[in-house]
Amino acid sequence: MASNSNVPPFQAMILEDHDFQRKIGAHVLKTCGAAEVLEAANGSDAIALLDARQNPLDIMVCDLNMPGMDGLEFLRHIGLRQNSVSVILASGMEASILRAAEMMARSYGVRIIGAVEKPLSEGKLMPLVLRHFSQHLVSPRKQVAAMPVAEIKNGIARGEFEPFFQPKVDMHTCKLAGVEALMRWRHPKAGMIQPGAFIPVMEANGMINDVTFVLVEKSLQAARDWRDQGYPITVAINLSVDSLRDTTLPDRLMRMVTAAGLAPDSLTVEVTETVAMTDLGHSLETLARLRMKGFGLSIDDYGTGFSSMQQLTRVPFSELKIDQVFVTGSSKQDILQALLTASVSMTKRLKLKSVAEGVETEQDWQSVSRVGCDVAQGYFIGRPMPRDELIGWYRDWMGAHNNVAASE
Repeated sequence: MASNSNVPPFQAMILEDHDFQRKIGAHVLKTCGAAEVLEAANGSDAIALLDARQNPLDIMVCDLNMPGMDGLEFLRHIGLRQNSVSVILASGMEASILRAAEMMARSYGVRIIGAVEKPLSEGKLMPLVLRHFSQHLVSPRKQVAAMPVAEIKNGIARGEFEPFFQPKVDMHTCKLAGVEALMRWRHPKAGMIQPGAFIPVMEANGMINDVTFVLVEKSLQAARDWRDQGYPITVAINLSVDSLRDTTLPDRLMRMVTAAGLAPDSLTVEVTETVAMTDLGHSLETLARLRMKGFGLSIDDYGTGFSSMQQLTRVPFSELKIDQVFVTGSSKQDILQALLTASVSMTKRLKLKSVAEGVETEQDWQSVSRVGCDVAQGYFIGRPMPRDELIGWYRDWMGAHNNVAASE
């Protein structure tokens, strides 16, 4: 019987060739809340178990170095099968190999929620189990396929899409530095639906712009309400390629912030490197005009593209968000710590604000603090939440960190 009551029961598998370590891993998974744990000694055995199973697994712990089909080949098969299981990599091999395996698996479309070094323990696995559930507002079993276009259109017409807000805090004072608005769909029958089920469909069918401006309007109204309560909180929104192609966008956003009784610096526009590189002429015109009007401009997922440096020379960014792949677990991997340090150092030289994404543990917090990052965002601080919960969360957060704020 699992002793942990913080998570719902889940189905798991441990893939490990060493008999004793496999038994220990199975026991730890049950301690973390697993109702059932399948065991396999190599990739071929694991594939056979998966193919014979009718119900999908939730979480799998996968070793890398095994006889027969090793973990790398197994992960490739998982990607080809489009299996939705969340994978935790576990190995005693050097960190650079573990990191390469993680990136390889992601490139195959495998859902990697983290990597740990052996031996396994509840302290190592439990945060990743929690991450699995925190990243799925709807259970993966209910949320496999994309939502139909007609249903999404009906949801837009019924006003079912709304922003959730994930807090960002100042690393020096622990005070709230702003929020990022993230789109959610409160479906009347299916409940809260995760963005992966509808955003790609919206983008492919020309619907993303309309719902983006609904998101902006609701976010600005929330910001105005928070300001009226004595909390002048800035909001960040993500823009698509279609939005950036529209050179009238800055004027439209200006009208919206004015109508909400706010100033342009209360809104930050986040764009990924890929989006900023698409239709370069129109995008650069739109981005430059946004900065001219006083809006904040953030390069999102920095470091995951092929031209990060080049983008910084092209676009007048005011903020750089360091991608979570360089932040999460950085305290345990020297190469991630070095890349994180280099990114923060560069932002200081360029006089940009640095924001670390993916701060999910206290160790991550300490890691980004040591390198002098300005702002942190991640599940360690707070998950995306409805507007009405933010101020309550902030009061609780400051109550727990009041000694830090008082010393500033």
